[in-house]
Amino acid sequence: MRFCFKNRTVEITERPALMGIVNVTPDSFSDGGKFFDTEAAVRHGLELYADGAAVIDIGGESTRPGAPEVREEEEIRRIIPVIAAMKQQRPEIILSVDTRKAAVAAAAVDAGAEIINDVSGLEYSPEIAALAAQRRTGLIIMHMQGNPETMQHPEFLLYEDVVNEVAGFLAAAAQKALDYGVKRENIILDPGIGFAKTAEQNLALLRNISRIRAGGYPVMVGPSRKAFIGRLLGRDNAGDRLAGTVGAALCLAAQGVEILRVHDVREIADAMKMFNLCAPAQGVKI
Repeated sequence: MRFCFKNRTVEITERPALMGIVNVTPDSFSDGGKFFDTEAAVRHGLELYADGAAVIDIGGESTRPGAPEVREEEEIRRIIPVIAAMKQQRPEIILSVDTRKAAVAAAAVDAGAEIINDVSGLEYSPEIAALAAQRRTGLIIMHMQGNPETMQHPEFLLYEDVVNEVAGFLAAAAQKALDYGVKRENIILDPGIGFAKTAEQNLALLRNISRIRAGGYPVMVGPSRKAFIGRLLGRDNAGDRLAGTVGAALCLAAQGVEILRVHDVREIADAMKMFNLCAPAQGVKI
């Protein structure tokens, strides 16, 4: 599978590419405040790259359940110095901006980001699609109902068939992006694990990720340290969910998912490599 953006191309072959997460926030569910300082965020991003991340995803607004919205000026203030510094130190790094706001995305692209990761699936700022088309960036479209502050309210957890409804939403959003002029090879789809879903609905999506991949777009999934893992395994602390994340990541890799968005890049990369080293000659490779 090939994913293109600006003047670059990423070939995703035998195993998923890894997207490393840098949260420049005081309140993210897993590492809020840990990388809020620009220097710490840059250092962490460079470490994730050294550990094997193909893309570094930088966000300045927490999207944990119940998180309040951050003003776009503040979001820009948080992330632009990180993007600029990382590009200055390692120009070859592929950077993604995790935002649902067109103004933030534009500032990030100006600073060096090459991919826009829109958790609202073009619902919050449809003009992000126009920006992606104009600037020829990559565009990740994620499924979510409501917004981070409301997405776990009961009315946003109602589905008759979560797999088909998420797949339908993503197909329609991808078509919207195409209508704005985004090229097909610049689009990635994300089912939004943990966003407006119960633990059981997340499991249904993970077990049937082939339905999302059937649209022919690369698919990214982010199960990393999510609350549903904690509920299923009895791990209340996000820092205790690494083993559960590894299990989900290996299952997704075996199903052919193209990109995994994770906090623990080195550990996931090691797990995938070890899986392949131990697999029988005619067995599943990831």
